Amino acid sequence: MTRTTSAEHWLTVSEAARALGLSRTSLLAAEDAGLISPMRTPGGHRRYRPAELRRYLDAAGAGAMPQERAAGGVGAPQNTSDQDPADRTAREVAALDLATTLRAAIRPIVRALDAQCGGLYVHRDAELRFCAAFGVPRWLAERLAMTEPPPALAQAMDGGRPRLFDPAAEAFPEPRSTGHGVAMALPHVDGALGLLFVVLPADRAPLPGELRTLGAFGELLALLVADRARTTDLECKLARVATLTSAWLPPPTMAPP
Repeated sequence: MTRTTSAEHWLTVSEAARALGLSRTSLLAAEDAGLISPMRTPGGHRRYRPAELRRYLDAAGAGAMPQERAAGGVGAPQNTSDQDPADRTAREVAALDLATTLRAAIRPIVRALDAQCGGLYVHRDAELRFCAAFGVPRWLAERLAMTEPPPALAQAMDGGRPRLFDPAAEAFPEPRSTGHGVAMALPHVDGALGLLFVVLPADRAPLPGELRTLGAFGELLALLVADRARTTDLECKLARVATLTSAWLPPPTMAPP
């Protein structure tokens, strides 16, 4: 985190949150995840460059950044150029909010299992796309976003139980990884919605109770992802209705003095 030195207008936390359509909590969670890099004033206050916020929004729409990439409008078409602007904006905001929400949801299970890290892939457009993680540095998240998970993890999509994998053999989540990996699908009546993984320390194998806990947590995450997808679709419909309605409304008139 660097300090502000130019005369360019910097946004406060509240201004940045409004510009992104996020709550203050979601904005700070995105910062904590390394998705947004704030500056600091001489007094130590957070300030955000407009260009940094624009990069964050563009990443959500274009799929260039890690955490937003899979979440960028669950259920949305991959090509956003033909979408209605209101629809696209609603999906971009939903992408940012979903990414930070999922990371916040992953954090407690990683800590409860004393895992090295954990992450989530969302199944969209017939692909598994990296969405959110906890304990994964930004540079690694960007690398994970470029490719699908290794086959040993993807195979977990075919079953309803947690599947073990060797992080060292799979070089996942990074080439020097060690420990014990566990992956499981996010179950749903219409098919798995995604893939959850955690990497446990090398000095102990996962216990049966931990696998059951992870399985239950995966089911809860699946409900969250499915619910957010429905909410996003509804918000996009409402945004389109609002756009059409505003075109029919007469311009406001001034009351006579």
